[in-house]
Amino acid sequence: MAAVRTRPARVLFLVAPGEQPMFTRMNLPPFGTGIVTASLRRAGYDVDLHDLNADLSRMYHGGEFTKADLKPFFDERAVIGYVNGEPDEFLDGFAGRLLAGKDVAAADVVGISAGGDFSFLEMQSAIVVAAHVKRHYGKPVVLGGNNLDYLMQFNDAFNSWWTACITHFHAVTGPGEGVFLDLIDALGGGGRSLLPMARPGVARLLGRSVVRAPDAAHEILAPDFDGLHLPDYHNYVRHRPQASPRKQWADEQWNRMQLYQFPAYLSWLANDANAAQDGNGVRGRLVMPYVFNYNCPYSCAFCTESLERIKLVHATCDDIIADMEAMSAKYDTPYFYLFNNYFNLVNGFVEEFASRVVLHGVELNWSDCARFNGLTYERLSLLAASGCRKLTFGLETASTKMLKIIDKRVKLAEAERVLRWCKEVGIWADLEIITGLPHEDEDTFAETTDFLERNAEYINYFNVNRYFVAPKSLMGARPEAYGMKLRKFPDAYQRLLDANYRWLADDLEFSYKPQNFRVYEFDEIDGRSAEELAAVIVPKIAKLNGIQSTDFSDAWRLLSLRQDRPAKAPARFNNETMAVA
Repeated sequence: MAAVRTRPARVLFLVAPGEQPMFTRMNLPPFGTGIVTASLRRAGYDVDLHDLNADLSRMYHGGEFTKADLKPFFDERAVIGYVNGEPDEFLDGFAGRLLAGKDVAAADVVGISAGGDFSFLEMQSAIVVAAHVKRHYGKPVVLGGNNLDYLMQFNDAFNSWWTACITHFHAVTGPGEGVFLDLIDALGGGGRSLLPMARPGVARLLGRSVVRAPDAAHEILAPDFDGLHLPDYHNYVRHRPQASPRKQWADEQWNRMQLYQFPAYLSWLANDANAAQDGNGVRGRLVMPYVFNYNCPYSCAFCTESLERIKLVHATCDDIIADMEAMSAKYDTPYFYLFNNYFNLVNGFVEEFASRVVLHGVELNWSDCARFNGLTYERLSLLAASGCRKLTFGLETASTKMLKIIDKRVKLAEAERVLRWCKEVGIWADLEIITGLPHEDEDTFAETTDFLERNAEYINYFNVNRYFVAPKSLMGARPEAYGMKLRKFPDAYQRLLDANYRWLADDLEFSYKPQNFRVYEFDEIDGRSAEELAAVIVPKIAKLNGIQSTDFSDAWRLLSLRQDRPAKAPARFNNETMAVA
């Protein structure tokens, strides 16, 4: 008869490390891990939470290794071999050093997040650490994280990764709040075991194929980061409580510019520069990540949410404000990055949220994604009054022809009005732009560049994205309908690993990071070949980068001089594209 457990299972929860700590300070605590931790603790589990990015940063800045030393993590055969039981002194020793000081022996189950930044170091280190835990401690391991969704979409290209992972561990794709509870209950001995396919999002092998049950539904929770060393995530802002009101107001304008106006790579640089002034008019403050809605009612053909209709999940306004107030008080910060599908997802929500924040006197600063649709001057004014500092809009293209093809449902005249109104009410407006879509010709591309130039004074910044084929999208599932004939890159897994290692070992600036989505290329049906498309994409990206405001390049140079940074500027300032293999 099985022994009766007298206590909840103890969970050691780890975040696998990626490349960012070797380039800049960490700036956000791990959101997805915080959500699952909150769910486990609410259910009464004892969770010991650690972010191994902090350990990697300590080791790297302590001179324990160089970026080039990490080559074994970018070797498919080495990593898969180690997971399958082969000896590897470097990988085993490195994992052991990352886990130094963690009470692995006391855990009943080890959960590992493989991250969500499309980072191969995150994905590779996750299964290396998992293998070390199983090899040396005999503990069951459950893996999760948004990167597993990426790997699952392209699971045919990463079959060796998935086969090794599923053979030795449990892997959850999609929302893990409820699934982790179920798995840990079973693995910890407190519940009945279920077949893998009975659990939403749990991957398994069917012959040589990787399959999974449909993902679970999201639950809206405030993340719980207790146990992390939170100063590791400080964003250093100006803070002079004894200064005059005028100077305090000027300080806050600088803080908002650093946290919201600057693009991420420049915000990180400003954060590094400010950290040197800690205590001298500067203090560390957290920026809290939070999500209160999931899924999308639109069907943009390039998007991974276009193929399946998934029920919208949205918290109530009361719960959202309660969560944000509680996090603000608990973590002593008014600053938030919201990562919703888009803020104005539900009719009437803008007015309800903004009016309650203003009436209750809640002090917030936040940014989020949004759609142009239905945003009036009055609504934008309300958002600004509620603390909205920046909105990011998915324009993608300003060609009416291309907008129709991808079913974006954006009216360009409305977009221009909203951009102008954002400027007037004091909200920075960013855009997402995609180039390289099938059958994007010189004329359709020129419509986009003309739009950006015409509205330059209203656009804060635009992110340039090279189109990639996502299998879990209408365009990926039905390429012929969109004028594409797909080609799969041979040896895509190792090819991408090689590109990532070259970028890391060459010590390039962070914005040169390889495009890890490019598992497929395509020929246009009755049009250009993949090679011809590749030849024109770099000039297109250079053209777009050249339209960006020079304010950011000026700020980068000034901050770089203060820190004696290398002369190599971000790819965007050199009119270059990110590294491609």
